Amino acid sequence: MELRMLGEVAVQEGTLPIYSAEVQTRQVLALLVAAADRVVPAYALADELWPQGPPDRAQDALEHHIGRLRAVIGAVSQAAGSERPAEHVLASVPGGYRLDTGGGSSDLRTFERLTGAGYRAMEAGDLHLAGLRLREALALWTGAPLSGVPHGPQLHAHAARLTRSWQRAVDRWIDAELRLGRWRELCVDLTQVLTRYCPATLLYARLKADLDHRGQDRDVIRDHLRRRRETRTAPLRPLPGLVPVPREPGRRAHCADVGLGTLPRIPLGDLQSA
Repeated sequence: MELRMLGEVAVQEGTLPIYSAEVQTRQVLALLVAAADRVVPAYALADELWPQGPPDRAQDALEHHIGRLRAVIGAVSQAAGSERPAEHVLASVPGGYRLDTGGGSSDLRTFERLTGAGYRAMEAGDLHLAGLRLREALALWTGAPLSGVPHGPQLHAHAARLTRSWQRAVDRWIDAELRLGRWRELCVDLTQVLTRYCPATLLYARLKADLDHRGQDRDVIRDHLRRRRETRTAPLRPLPGLVPVPREPGRRAHCADVGLGTLPRIPLGDLQSA
C-alpha cells in the first residue's frame, strides 16, 4: 500500500487507487492515513466528522463509512492480487480503527527519514549532505498537506503539525545552503519549493513574492532571514484548536510541544468500533 499526504491525500494498492465519492468517507480515510499503522480512536473520527457534536445513531453512521472503505479496499486488493482481507487492512481494534499498510510506503515516513538524516548531518558539520537530504525531503511535497478533503478539527491539527515540519526543514535547509555560500542556487531551488507549496503565512508568502519579482538577489534571502528573526522574537500565539503541552523545566521547545492528542474528547456514549 502506498500513502501520500504531503499534498493531496492519495492511497494506492499497487497501481489502483483506494477512493470514495462520499466526502465524509474520504475524511475518515484521510484521518486513518495521517495516523497510518496506529490506532485512530472512534471519538477522534467522530470529532472530525461532527465537530459540533455527534448526531443520533453516530455509531451506525461511522460504521457506514468504515464499511464503505472496506468494500473499496476489498475490491481494489482483489484486483491488485493481494490476499489480505479488507478487515485486516482496515482493522477494528478496541476503541477505534487502524489502517494497516502491511509495510507499504508513505511519503511522510520518507520525509521524516530524509529530514532526520539532514538534521544529523548538520549536527556533524556535513553541510553538503545536510543540504542534499533536506532538499530531497522538500521535493516530496506537492501541495498543502492532507488536501483534497475538508478538514475538521482532527485533520486541521495533523495538517498544522505537518506544516510546522515543512517550515523547520526549509529553515534548516536555507541555513545549510547559505553557510556553503550557495545563495544563487538557493534562490532557484526555493522558488521551485515554494511554487509547489507555500504555507498561508506572511513570512513565506513574502519570501515567495520576493523571489518571483527579484529572482537571484542575495538581499531576498537576507530580508527573509531578518523577518524570520523578528518572527521568532514575537510573542507566540497558539494555533486554533490546539492546546500547548507544558514543558519540563530546561527542556527545549519542539514542534511536538503542541499536542495533537490534547483536543477535547467528545462524549459519544457507547460508540465503539465495528
